[in-house]
Amino acid sequence: MKKLFRKGMLGKIATMAGTVVLMGLPTFAAGSQAFNLTMPKAVQDLLFFMFSALIWIGAAVVIFGATQMGFAFKSDDADGKAKGMRSMIAGAIVVAVGLGAQAFFNSIVQGQLTVSN
Repeated sequence: MKKLFRKGMLGKIATMAGTVVLMGLPTFAAGSQAFNLTMPKAVQDLLFFMFSALIWIGAAVVIFGATQMGFAFKSDDADGKAKGMRSMIAGAIVVAVGLGAQAFFNSIVQGQLTVSN
């Protein structure tokens, strides 16, 4: 019994047992063909602004990383080059997340996201 409490083994066993139990439950979906999400125009505008701001912040981080990498090439600093590349990659990820969220939100609001039966 001591071995079950060591290194979180009991938690792993409980998680696996819960997963097996939940896999047997039937799931039911609504019969509608599309999500009809109605929300106020102000909320739509706010979400669009937030996604746009996320994209612009990511673009600024990409530009900052490129500048940082350029200065590192000028001074032949290997650590600065790595930091600049990491900043560029992080900014590109933020831009991609913002664009994906914006596209997903637009498809929901316009009713283009369909559910297959």
